[in-house]
Amino acid sequence: MSDRGYINLIRHLTRASSTLPLETLQASVAHYLARPPTPAPGNPTPLAAAVLNSPLFRPYAHATLSALALAFRQAVHLRVGVLKEEAERHPGGLFSRGVDIRRKLARWTGEVRAGFVGSVALVRLACASGLLLGLEDWDSELALKEKERKARVKAEEEVVLALAEVVDEYAREGSGWEKDFKRLVGANGQEDPLALAVLISSQCAQCIAAERLQALPLSVVTDVLINTIDCSFRGGAFLADASASTTADADGKLALSPNSPFARNVRSVAESPYAATMASLARFAARALTVLVESRQASGWDSIGRTLKRFQSITAVVERDWIRCPLARVTNDEELSDNETREVATATWSALKTLLFTTLMITQSILSAAVFVPNIHTSQQSPPAPSPQEIALDVLHVLSHLSFVMPQFGGVASISEGGLPELKRAFYMALDVLASSGDAAERFVSELSHGYGTAGKGKGVETIPRSLLDARNAFALACVEQLVPGLSEETIQARVYPLCLQHLWDPSYRETYESAHSVMLAVFAAHAKGNATPQTGSADPHPRFVERLVPMYAQCLVENSSDGRLSMPQLCMAYAALVRSAAVSGYSTGADDRESAEGDSKAWLCIEVLLDAIRNTAAVSSEHLHRLHLALIACVPSVSLPLLPRLLEEVKALIQSSSTQEGRPEEMRGALVQALFKAILQDVGDAEKEFLVGWWLDHRDTLADAPGGRAAEGGEQEISVSRL
Repeated sequence: MSDRGYINLIRHLTRASSTLPLETLQASVAHYLARPPTPAPGNPTPLAAAVLNSPLFRPYAHATLSALALAFRQAVHLRVGVLKEEAERHPGGLFSRGVDIRRKLARWTGEVRAGFVGSVALVRLACASGLLLGLEDWDSELALKEKERKARVKAEEEVVLALAEVVDEYAREGSGWEKDFKRLVGANGQEDPLALAVLISSQCAQCIAAERLQALPLSVVTDVLINTIDCSFRGGAFLADASASTTADADGKLALSPNSPFARNVRSVAESPYAATMASLARFAARALTVLVESRQASGWDSIGRTLKRFQSITAVVERDWIRCPLARVTNDEELSDNETREVATATWSALKTLLFTTLMITQSILSAAVFVPNIHTSQQSPPAPSPQEIALDVLHVLSHLSFVMPQFGGVASISEGGLPELKRAFYMALDVLASSGDAAERFVSELSHGYGTAGKGKGVETIPRSLLDARNAFALACVEQLVPGLSEETIQARVYPLCLQHLWDPSYRETYESAHSVMLAVFAAHAKGNATPQTGSADPHPRFVERLVPMYAQCLVENSSDGRLSMPQLCMAYAALVRSAAVSGYSTGADDRESAEGDSKAWLCIEVLLDAIRNTAAVSSEHLHRLHLALIACVPSVSLPLLPRLLEEVKALIQSSSTQEGRPEEMRGALVQALFKAILQDVGDAEKEFLVGWWLDHRDTLADAPGGRAAEGGEQEISVSRL
């Protein structure tokens, strides 16, 4: 006879309400599914049927459906425990068979699924997803996908069929009264069944094979997912009431009432069940888009276009409202009046970061599809499928609206370990795709120049927070840096150079300052690469724009060599790159000796600017002077062979005179010798190395007088070996 607990559970399940807490019902369902009483019923089918048809779980709500899913997931774990106990009691032997846990678990799974017949699709979806997740939890140990593939496939199909039924029932177009009746009967007007369905199925979507997901109406499922994400963030308008909800206290600090409309909006976004599972929703949307575009391209590209338009709308609203939000002008917690205001600010940033994560996850899958899935244009497509460059451009526009959130993770150009890899992956992949078309890159840079280059000018600019302006400019410069190799000289002169110029001497916002210098170096590097191959044709008597920038930028680097501006490695790398670019500019009109000499003269011009700064050291500290010395040594691998003797004489004189400096002269001199030795050993080309090694051997006695010179002398054998 069945035990009393099982009978009481069945009685509660047949009622419309119960005195038992939801957690107790959940635990009881899991327990008796895993351990059905014997001899009756003896299997979990009757209990599964009672659970799925119980009026207790209506109207549909996220809490009750999540509890059902968790109950069936726990039941799998408990059932495996029961089977393991049975296997320990009956280990089997030479003449007896032990307990086959996999086979018995597969049989039990089939018995549970037998109770799903005839149930409501949404409740069946919750229970089937819990069952599938439970099987997935044990797959690494029991290898159910391989050993009991049929049971696993049936569980996946149960989820797919239930989700398809929900979508067909609630997303199908019908008359107004029909849709209203369905929502009233199914959800009693409380929670959207479609949103609940995708929320539940998103938890297990990654466990379902792609060939089974193809059976779904993925275009509709994707639209529902994106609509759910849109609604979760209130269409991006959760910052709309910020200005009206903030006040200033007696000390001028920002105050936010926890009961203000803005605080309630932010909490509703941050604390909703959809925000808690946003990662799962985004993963499901990303996978659905990928499977859709791979299986049904026309529908897939249409869905991708709609998705990007929706995200552009959401992020544009967020950026517009952030400009007016008083929190955008807060730089530290001391500017907030109390803990309640700090909690609202924390919840706001949490919602913004969640939106950025969601955007990155979905745009990464879109970019991967644009790169790896052939975009086949057919005459039947109306409108035609977007090109990969158009998709990349849309992704960059979406990311640009969230540029003010990116500094929370170090920005897109950060090389620190604390950065966000997903952000960099999506950002640089979009730029790589866009750079494959010169026209698209030119248009985007023009848009950046108009949108960001004039962001700090014009009427009403005082209403834009400085932090937002800095983040916008840093994003624009990071984009331009990657696109420079494909830009025309006219665009560089009219768009890129003005965009950089205003930031080259301003280290107040580090990312923008460093990005501006990176763009300038990218311009010189692209120019050097284009001129490295000798060209034929008539000589142009007028120097190109990039060549005319060389003197200006050499002086700019010298002026940015002091402490608090470019770091020592940045200064050395930048100056060496500038000299290298200037040295190859002589190939722009030909490859004869005259043009080579012209390149050498431009390279030496850069060296002279640096030497002038070193000689005029009246108001320069010893540390600053040491930076300039190292920058000069860094230029040794960048000059041609005819210039090396002249440069090395300057370097030798510099090292010999360094012992008269204030501060730590011996230590600084040793650092200079070591830097020169490293440049000769690792950085120079084969054509110059023979001369440099001979020079080093001729002057080693002079250089070895400095601390560190003896250590460098011990590496001479390594130089000789490197020549072989």
